[in-house]
Amino acid sequence: MEVHLTRKKVAILILLIITIPILYNKTSGLVTGLIMQQMMRMPKEVVVGYPTYYDEYIKAESTGRVEAKYSIDVMARVSGFLNKKYFKEGDYVKKGQLLFQIDPQEYQLEVRNSQANVNQYRALLLNSQKELDRANSLIKEDLVSHSRVDQSLATRNQNQALLDSARQKLQLAKVNLGYTSIKSPIDGRIGKVNITEGNYVTLTSGPLVNVSSIDPVYVAFSLRSADFIKMLKASDKFKGVKVKVRFDGGKYYDKIGVVDFVDNQIDKNSGAIQMRATFENPRGWLVPGDYLKVTLEAPQKVKFMTVPQAATKGDAMSGYYVWTVNKDLKVERKDIKVSDSIDNHWIVEEGLKPEDRLVIAGVQNIMQDGQKVKILTKKEYDKKQGKKDK
Repeated sequence: MEVHLTRKKVAILILLIITIPILYNKTSGLVTGLIMQQMMRMPKEVVVGYPTYYDEYIKAESTGRVEAKYSIDVMARVSGFLNKKYFKEGDYVKKGQLLFQIDPQEYQLEVRNSQANVNQYRALLLNSQKELDRANSLIKEDLVSHSRVDQSLATRNQNQALLDSARQKLQLAKVNLGYTSIKSPIDGRIGKVNITEGNYVTLTSGPLVNVSSIDPVYVAFSLRSADFIKMLKASDKFKGVKVKVRFDGGKYYDKIGVVDFVDNQIDKNSGAIQMRATFENPRGWLVPGDYLKVTLEAPQKVKFMTVPQAATKGDAMSGYYVWTVNKDLKVERKDIKVSDSIDNHWIVEEGLKPEDRLVIAGVQNIMQDGQKVKILTKKEYDKKQGKKDK
């Protein structure tokens, strides 16, 4: 059977085809919106709790580097050929121990020449003093002129000056001779030789070797400004703060360090302050240049408020906040300031009171301030969540 449609009927049919989906979409959207509004009005099921308090010793961690208390480059102080060294590289040396010998012959000759000059000018001074004494005796009897006395006095003074100069040159010659024996300036471990025997060394040759003290040693580290303030609050200017270090394997060094230096400003680029601790190191386990983990522990306990990290939203850039439940069972947003974490809890510095009821489970269901909630016990909430998961 054939169906003949007029233009009017075709137009009506096309119009229906176009409008029916539009009406459907609008109707379904309206219905969905009403359903969502109804769902929003329904109280969300949550579990609440209160801020918890910890009463513990404040700790802070950092990475430190071992530094020698004294690190001295041994230099040549006179020129000459390096004849011999008297140590083994890497050995422990004592203060005053002979390390190198520069050929002393030139300086021994200088000492002998200077001594000879001293002897010569001493003899001249002795003779000129006798001449002066004789002239002073004769002038009393008018046997010599005053000019003769003046000349004798001038000669005596000149010889005295020459003797003084010769004595100073002798002293300098002896000092330079002493410099040919290069000795360790401190107790410590000696490093690798930079200039070996047989070379000609001068004052500009650079370090011959380095000697670094090993007991005690420094451990230098830096603390974030937040950790620095916490430790200050928990101590009297770091007095009594225990400093511990541990090696890569996790083992702690068996000596406790003492803070002996705190810089006077926080670095504007890193936001940290430079510090240093002194450690006894009788067995040499702490080697200068080595990196260690550093832990600081305050001498007294501090009480601080915490909230579960799972109960918070936000981030370090925009700030953290929690949802609290008021007496009308409506949620309120509370912005909080956190400083650190402990056992999956944030340490709260500002923003909460001890009596605030926190949403600790069901946080994901809270969308806005003033939303109604229904409080469940943890057991009830977990049971319902278990059914939903199934």
